[in-house]
Amino acid sequence: MHHLGKLLSHTAAKWPDHPFVIALDGETVVTVSFREFYGQVLAWGACLRAHGIGKGDRVGFVTPKSPHQMRMFYACWHLGAIAVPVCEGLGDQEMSFVFRDAEPKLILADETCAALAKRNSGGVPVLTFAELPLSLVGDAPEITEVAHDAVAALIYTSGSTGCPKGVMLTHRNFYRNAETTLAAVPLRPGNETILSLLPYWHSYALVVEVIAAVMAGLSVAIPKDKRDFRQNINRYQPSVVLLVPRIADLLRSGILKKIADAEPAVKALFKQALHNASRIFTHGPRFNGGLLRILTHRTFYDPLIFSRLRSAFGGRLRFFISGGAPLDLEHQVFFKYVGLPIYQGYGLSETSPIISINLDHAHQLGSCGRLLSWLQPEHGGDFTFLADDGVTTGKQVRGELLVRGDCVMKGYWRHADDSAKTITNGWLHTGDVGYLDAGGYLYINGRRSNMLVLAGGEKLHPEHVEEAIRADHLFRDVMVIGDHCQNVYACVSLEDGEAAAIPDDQRAAVAKQRIRDLTAHLAPFQRPKDVLIIPPLSLEDGTVTATMKIRRFCVWERYGDAIRAFLARNGEAGLG
Repeated sequence: MHHLGKLLSHTAAKWPDHPFVIALDGETVVTVSFREFYGQVLAWGACLRAHGIGKGDRVGFVTPKSPHQMRMFYACWHLGAIAVPVCEGLGDQEMSFVFRDAEPKLILADETCAALAKRNSGGVPVLTFAELPLSLVGDAPEITEVAHDAVAALIYTSGSTGCPKGVMLTHRNFYRNAETTLAAVPLRPGNETILSLLPYWHSYALVVEVIAAVMAGLSVAIPKDKRDFRQNINRYQPSVVLLVPRIADLLRSGILKKIADAEPAVKALFKQALHNASRIFTHGPRFNGGLLRILTHRTFYDPLIFSRLRSAFGGRLRFFISGGAPLDLEHQVFFKYVGLPIYQGYGLSETSPIISINLDHAHQLGSCGRLLSWLQPEHGGDFTFLADDGVTTGKQVRGELLVRGDCVMKGYWRHADDSAKTITNGWLHTGDVGYLDAGGYLYINGRRSNMLVLAGGEKLHPEHVEEAIRADHLFRDVMVIGDHCQNVYACVSLEDGEAAAIPDDQRAAVAKQRIRDLTAHLAPFQRPKDVLIIPPLSLEDGTVTATMKIRRFCVWERYGDAIRAFLARNGEAGLG
């Protein structure tokens, strides 16, 4: 059953009438059952076969979030082809590079992306999804047999340190990651709806919503856009939502804005409810603070205040799962208090992707959760940490996380040298530095390659400082620098709405004071000495990736002169 095409066939036979895809058509919510979805996949598979697609061929597709992507994955897998999902927000240079590198035999595109795809296709034929039939005409294509280690998809990394590379993920990789995720996360067949917000060129959403959902008979609701999500979330009635930190920040800001606009009595009650919650909730599953406070929360504050917030999400939402980047502890605490917990997980494209996850019955806020079972020796996997000396390893060591097992990628497409550097003696070097606590919870401190070494020899991961600064909504983008300097510094861009209330000539001083307050709890050498305000970073100028991670080298290329002049004014001769 490691063949993903056979997985869909099996589920369509087991739960034919269970709802799978839920989407809005005009003003009507339309539901597609597993049987109907499988029929549509067969129709698309027949069309792809008629265009010469077969075993091992790459098929690229470019589209905003839509059910089309889900059909295309399974149509490819049915034929033994390799799916190549491409971010529709890429610029011409990066998109054309991906197509040149992957060499797809055919490219599918949404009508809104057709011109973009054709402009960067390099002469490869481009079809729009409207040209593919949803009903089968003629014979259904047979499922093409492929080996378990055959490549199922090329997931192009976001390229935070250079040109993107295609991560080769196999049928076994995806199947085992979905299987072990479902073994850890309590999702109920036929009784769960996952609200889909993340793109399917993001392997996190791909595994959970496209593969695990089919494996477990879950429903997936796909809003058309952000406006549809905001206006119709109560109609979709999700029980689980996958998100990334930026979405969590937008949701929290929206809730707080509504409270700020409410009557004084409501504001006061909300503040009291949060305070009471802060006295009973811990960083883990247990409660403290006394029976009276717990009863007050459950019988008064929660039904009167927090349940009304939850009803805006459809009334069935049990939890969010966050991935893709570290989630601020402040956000984790806030959403736990209001009864909509966000459980942080961790993974990377090269591990298909999920490595660890927090859960309702087993979590520690601030951690990345416990490791999935595919990393345990009894399941053929393992993990260790590599210390800074590059020699010492062990499960109790603090250092770079190394993993091996069924979910580790086959390698990088056409980049054998890079694969060899990343995987040595069977161990995948994640590049992320952290440790495992006594309870088995994984903590990630930052990227090894981002580590700053100050002139005095102090070492720090900038992500830790950046997370503290981002707690203030004044700051949109944060990049901490200081390599070979006497001190660390913060390069920040400001949120227009928050900055509008501050006079231009005072913004730098205000930003500096706020950063001083936000980092007061850190070690002295981790506190930024000064702040440089830079323009907002964007996907268009190449300074952030499609998953909104900062491309540090691109920021230096674009604003290096201003940064070096800023460091010189602070008496620094280092590189930053």
